[in-house]
Parts: sequence; structure tokens; C-alpha cells
Amino acid sequence: MALPPRVLVVEDERIVALDLRCALEDLGYAVVGTARSSDEALQAADERRPDLVLMDIRISGASDGIQTAGMLRARYQLPVVYLTANADPETLERALATDPAGYLVKPYNQHSLRTTIEVALHGHEAEAALRREHEREKAELELRTRKASQRVRQLRREVTLDPLTELHNRRHLEHVLKREISFAQREGHSVGTILVDLDRFKQLNDTFGHAAGDAALRAVGEFLRSRLRAYDIACRYGGDEIVVVVPGADLAAVRSLAEQLRAGIEQLVIGGPGPEVPRLTASLGVAVFPDHGATPDALLHAADTALYRAKAEGRNRVATAPVT
Repeated sequence: MALPPRVLVVEDERIVALDLRCALEDLGYAVVGTARSSDEALQAADERRPDLVLMDIRISGASDGIQTAGMLRARYQLPVVYLTANADPETLERALATDPAGYLVKPYNQHSLRTTIEVALHGHEAEAALRREHEREKAELELRTRKASQRVRQLRREVTLDPLTELHNRRHLEHVLKREISFAQREGHSVGTILVDLDRFKQLNDTFGHAAGDAALRAVGEFLRSRLRAYDIACRYGGDEIVVVVPGADLAAVRSLAEQLRAGIEQLVIGGPGPEVPRLTASLGVAVFPDHGATPDALLHAADTALYRAKAEGRNRVATAPVT
């Protein structure tokens, strides 16, 4: 069995409030309290949470009935029915501007009282249902938006990442080098590049199989991701070649980093099924913008020239490009 609607009466004339309470209870409503002032009304609404408020426009307290009704609607989303015996046009205009749930002119009879309250309650429930539907649709839209954003980020990641090493791919390298060189030209600083090539990688594949070669590349990728700064960019250039872009670093800093990477790769242990894979070594070629090239292609060519020299000099070493 449904509980009767709970009504709060706000009326500063005690006799009128008592008569109204009796009329409401005769009609089957539950009167949760009566209040004589704005402060009492706000306190009663907070403590008893009625379903509807019958509010005399003229009440005592810091706020009149219209202002108090606005606060009740804002705080608790309560429907408010105004009560008044007479009111000047300006007051009536203020009251109507607050979008009340109903309006009763004194004296009123039980029929008009019930009709006004029921219309107000049904209107409030319809409004609440619309609000709930709006919130549901808003939540669904936000969820779809989040999922779409996550998918976009995932697709962007898939487009720019090499799936084996989880380093950036060659397409991203081209974009990064153009961006960093352009920025360096404006700001007057350098950009380092390190071209890393695993020594005798084809022999490793031929001897131990492509699974071992993939394991070696994954291990190098993981090492580089853990060792490099957040703003350094490592990209798989092709096969077993990896390019590391080092923004803002001069030749000495890039050369020092290359030596650290070479030593770190030499210490890697390659796990996986099958026979134990021997320790890796790598040869590294270093080139720096603008000393060794003013464009991405020129810089990569210079790093490749240095790498070729490192290979020719015995591998597992770092070589620097000649100044152009």
C-alpha cells in the first residue's frame, strides 16, 4: 500500500495553519509539520523531506515566501504551491516567475485543495522522470564519449607503435624528427639521433630461429623504454635497426647516452623457449642537428654513416658522424 504524500505547511497565521492541516489530513495527506517563518521552513524541509510544500507568499523571517520557495526548489527540488489571500500585481508576477507547482487563492475548498495538490504532485513526478531520463541519456552519452576517446587513443597508438617492440614506428619517427628539428631551429638548440643496430642479428635468426630474434627485439625495446627519458623517442626503423631521438642534447650528451645504451644492451639476458641465446651486442651511430645535418633525411643519413663505421671498426661500439 502506497504511503500518503507528505506535505509541509508554511503559514505564519497559527489558526489558518491549523485549519489547513486538518483539511489536508481529512483528504488523506500526511502533514509532516507546519512552519511560520522562512528559517523554520528550511529547517523542516531539511529534517522531514516532504513531497510537497504549501507556502504562504507572506511569511515572517529573513526571506518572504517567494524567496523561500526558490531556496526549497534549488536545494531539494521540492514542488511548491503558493497560498495567498490577496497580493499586489508585482508580488504575483514575482511568484509566477519562480515557476510554482500550483497556486491557491484563499479561501479555498477541499476540492480545489486536492486538485491543486494532485496536479502539482503529478507534474513534479513527470518533471522528475524527465530529469532522470535526461541524466540517464547524459550518462550514456558520456560513456559512449569515453569509449570513443579510448578507441581513438588506442587506434592512434596502434598507428604509431611497432607491435613487436612496442616502440614507435617509422611513420612516427618521420613526424618526430620534423617536429623536433623545426622546434630546434626556432629555439636555437640541438637534436641528437642515435641509430642502433644489433650485431649479427641475421646470424642469430638463422641459428636460433625467428622466435629468438623476436625475443631479442622485445628485450631491447623494453630496455630502451625503461632507460630513456620521457621526452626521448625510440622508434623501430626497420628490421633490427632502432632510432633514438634525443631533443635538446648536444653531441657530448648524445654520445654519452649512446655509450650507456650500448653497455646496457650488452648486459641483456634474452629469455624464451629453446636453447639459450647468446648475449647481444649493438653498434651505434650518433649524429646531431645541426652539426651533421639540417633535415631529417640528412640527419639519418649521417647517423647511418656513423653506424657503418662502427660496424667496420669491429662492432659493439659507438661512432660519431663526421661534421658536414
